Formats: sequence, C-alpha cells, structure tokens
Amino acid sequence: MSQIETVPGELWQTIHPEDRDRYYQQRQQAIARQQAYTVSYRVLAADGNYYWWQEQVIPKESDGSARQVAFITQTDVKSTVPESAKTQPEVTQLEAVQQRFQDLVNGLEDTIVWEYDPATARFTFVSQSAAEILGYPVEQWLQQPNFWQNLIHPEDRARVVQSYHQEKLGRDCSLEYRCIAADGRVVWLRDRLHFARDREGKSKLRGLMLDITAAKQAEAELRESEARFRTMADGTPLMIWMAGTDSLWEFANQSWLNFTGRSLKQELGEGWTEAVHPQDVSRCVETYLSAFHSRQEFAQEFRLRRADGKYRWIFEKGSPRFTPDGSFAGYIGCCLDISDRKASEDALKTRAEELTYLTTVLAQTNVTLEKRNQELDQFAYVASHDLKAPLRAIANLSEWIEEDLSDKLTADTRHQMNLLRGRVHRMEALINGLLQYSRVGRMDTPKSEVSLGDLLAEVVDSLSPPETFSIEIAPMPTILSEKLPLQQVFTNLISNAIKYHPRQDGRVSISVQEYASNYEFVVADDGDGIAPEYHDKIFGIFQTLSPRDTIESTGIGLAIVKKIVEQQGGTIRLKSQPGEGAAFYFTWKK
Repeated sequence: MSQIETVPGELWQTIHPEDRDRYYQQRQQAIARQQAYTVSYRVLAADGNYYWWQEQVIPKESDGSARQVAFITQTDVKSTVPESAKTQPEVTQLEAVQQRFQDLVNGLEDTIVWEYDPATARFTFVSQSAAEILGYPVEQWLQQPNFWQNLIHPEDRARVVQSYHQEKLGRDCSLEYRCIAADGRVVWLRDRLHFARDREGKSKLRGLMLDITAAKQAEAELRESEARFRTMADGTPLMIWMAGTDSLWEFANQSWLNFTGRSLKQELGEGWTEAVHPQDVSRCVETYLSAFHSRQEFAQEFRLRRADGKYRWIFEKGSPRFTPDGSFAGYIGCCLDISDRKASEDALKTRAEELTYLTTVLAQTNVTLEKRNQELDQFAYVASHDLKAPLRAIANLSEWIEEDLSDKLTADTRHQMNLLRGRVHRMEALINGLLQYSRVGRMDTPKSEVSLGDLLAEVVDSLSPPETFSIEIAPMPTILSEKLPLQQVFTNLISNAIKYHPRQDGRVSISVQEYASNYEFVVADDGDGIAPEYHDKIFGIFQTLSPRDTIESTGIGLAIVKKIVEQQGGTIRLKSQPGEGAAFYFTWKK
C-alpha cells in the first residue's frame, strides 16, 4: 500500500517533505495497535510559510461505537518554505482539509466531539451536535465555566467529575453516565476521554460523547424481557433449557434443577448429560446434535436421574431459535416427566396381550360350546323322542285297558287310571318345557316389524279363555323385534293369569309405556295375588305355588319368561299382594 493511499492526498501534499516519513510511521504504528497517538509536523499555509501542527487521534471503541477522530491544532512557530512549495495557490489544499474536517465533525448526529481545558473548567471546542443531542447551544458550553457539569445527572455527577480530573494520572478512560437535556429528557452518553498536553505542556482533555440512549433503552427492555422469561420459566412445571450457538447449555429453569437436585453451574455446558441414564446418554446426545446441526426440531424419550436417585422417563422436545434478522441463536427445549404415562402404557400393553390371549381362548371356548350346544340339541331331540314314545304308549295302554275292562273296573280304579294319564301328560309337558327352556337364546330369529296388537290377538285366540273371562288390551305400537320370543313371553304370562285365576269371570289387562330406549309392558290380573315372599321364588325353574294335583303345572313357564326377557336385555318384576291380584312388569329394548 502506498503512502498516498494511506494518508489523505490533500493533506499529504501540504506536509513538509522532511516530516512525511516520520508522520507516516507514527501514524501507521498507532493505527495497527488501535492506540491514541500525538504527532507534530509542518504544514504549508496559504501565506507560503510552513507552520507546526499537532495532530491527536482517538481510536474507535472496541465495540466500534465511537468514531476515529483527529484533533489538529496550530502553533505559532513557522518555518521557511521551500521554493518548490511557493507555487501553491492562495487557497491551499490545507484549508480544504481543515474545512472537510470541520464539516465531518459538525455533521455527526449522535456524537459530540469536544476539547476541555481543566485549568479554566471550560470547553475549548464542542461540535454542533451537542446542541442537537442535549438542546443547549454550543456558545453556553464554550462560555460558561462548569456548564457541562451541571447537565450531568445528580446520581452520576461526582463519579464523572472525578474522572475528568485524573489528568495528573495521564490515563485514558471511557465513561457512561446520564445527562439532563434542555427539555428534561434523560440522555445516556458514552464518553471516551483522552488525556494529552499541548506543546507548551498544558493539560488537555479531548474525547467523544456518543448518545447511547436508544441502546440503554433496548438493554433495559432486554433485561425486562429476560426477567419475564425467567419468571415464567421458573414458574412452570415443565423443565426448560436453552443452548447457545455452540450447542452447549446456557440456561436451565428451576423445575429442571429441582428435579435433578443439582445446581445451575453443574448443568450448564454438557453437565446435564451426567444425570441421563448410561444406557440412554449416547442416543440422547446423538439425537440432539443431529437436529442441532441441521437446525431441525426434535423429540425423544430418555431416562433421567431424579434428586432421590430414581430414574424417571422424560419426554423432550427441542426447537431452534432465531433472531429477528433470521440469524441462528441456539436451541430451546422443554422436558416432561412421563413415567406415569409410560407405566400406564406398559400396563395397557400387558392387558392387551392378556386380552388377546383371552380372546383366543374365548373363541376356542365358543367353538367348543357351539359344538356342545349342537350335541345338546341332538340329545334333547333324541331324548324327547325316546321319552315321549313310551309315555304315549302308557297313555294308550291305560285307555285300552279301561275299555277292555270297562265292566269290571270300579269307580276308584277309573279314578286311578285318570291320574295315571294325568301324570303321563304332565311328564310330556315337562319334557316340552325343558326343551323350550334349553333353546332360549340359542335360536337366532330375524327382527321384523311386529304389530303387537295383532300378536296379542293371536296369543289370546290360541289360549281359548272362558267366554266369561275378560281380557283388555290397550292400544299397542308396532315395533322392530324378534316375534317368537315376545310371543312366548306374552303367552306364558296370559296363560298363567287365566290358569291360576280363582274365578271364571276374571279379568286380565295388558298395557304398555314407551321410554327412550325401551318399552315397559304390564300384564295384570284381578286374581288372588301372590305374597311378597314368593315374588322371587316363582321365577325359579320347577317352582309352583299350587299343588300339581290341584292345577297341572310344570313350574317352568315363568323361568322361561325371565330367561327370554333377560336374554333380550330387559328386566321383569312382580307387583302383588294377597287378595289384590298380580301385575307382571317387563321391559323390552327398542
């Protein structure tokens, strides 16, 4: 790089040829080290003479917030002008440089360039931006002693003023403090101070005041936002963590710390992996880093050691974080203890396996049961046929004997013959009843539209009640049902009401009540009634309340009724008192 490229061209041409190399070397050395520097050199003026100038430069802040600014002051010492330089025009290039510097300094919007004389407590130079930032004209800064000190916030004033009087120590420094603007606003300044001496040895302070109010407000908002986040994060039962752009943890909320029983210092970086189960840690870290490098969300389950030493199952979900400008900022994740859920899932899996096994066993049992039912049906049919045939033979023989010996039989013998045939008929009815009972629920009949009014008319007609007997049927609906089971129920209940009624002019009423999911039917009579202690007994098989010699009965009818009703998902009950008749209530699903 040439000297002309490193130093502004206009200034380079006006520097005395004997000073150029020294100026260039000192300047470049200070720039390379990012240090403030002071250098003196001769500059060609408009009158054709060379004058000594002193240049002092304050470098940028380390964060780049301050600008590099030069302060150039003229001395009264002049030097002879070389003949080659006397050809310069009256308006020299140096004046142009000076004007450019003045425009640059006054054009700064958020930075005040200043020079201060500690001896007089006055500013000897203040850029025009001071009036724009704090609202006070530059003349006040330059004319009033200690003017600037009165602008400093009372809480910062002593610290700042003390720093401005450290010129005896000769140390540069950087300060941040508040000032009160003319309109009452609080303005934050970052002030970079450079202590120097002029050629006469007098102390000078030079520096830059940078308006950092917006940055301070942003910092305050950021701190408030971080405080809100930490309050929310520590208040949630979820375990929350954050990692930086290097994938290392930089935050873990209180829920995580309470769970692990460890300190935040122990968990940061890669410390969190120490509590992960040894069998899960490699997989867990690999899943996290794989998602981290691809900037993708991830979810995983692993075991984490709790403060009491027990390992608990954790569900973790992580997501990448990005700044508003789209830059990657790290990861944030949350964890939830799912041990109870895992235990429930394991138990459910075990139950599902047991259910599968039981289903298989049940299927096999159903096949076996179906086979047994078929065998039972076959046995019942054969047994019925083989039992009924001898019974019919006995009945026929008794009649033949009675006919052949009609002139020799006494009245008592005839009575015995009648009893014999009655027992035969009872046995045949019993066999038929047992067959009906055994077939309840095992015969699939299709559902169809059943008119209950027509069905009951058929039932009453088949029973042939005495002409003096009254059967009242309330209006009945048409329902979707299996016809045969419902017909069996009504037949048994109405038949019993007629058979066990003490009078030939008895009365039976049949009614219905519709509900949301079922119908409730009532078959009531005005007979002798049944005592409460027998209400359950009468539904048992082979149970009768009257002697069989008085009224022929198998004791199976109501047992069949109960079995059919319950097979259809309904219930049956009896409401009766002695001498008040009986009412059978049963429900039938829609």
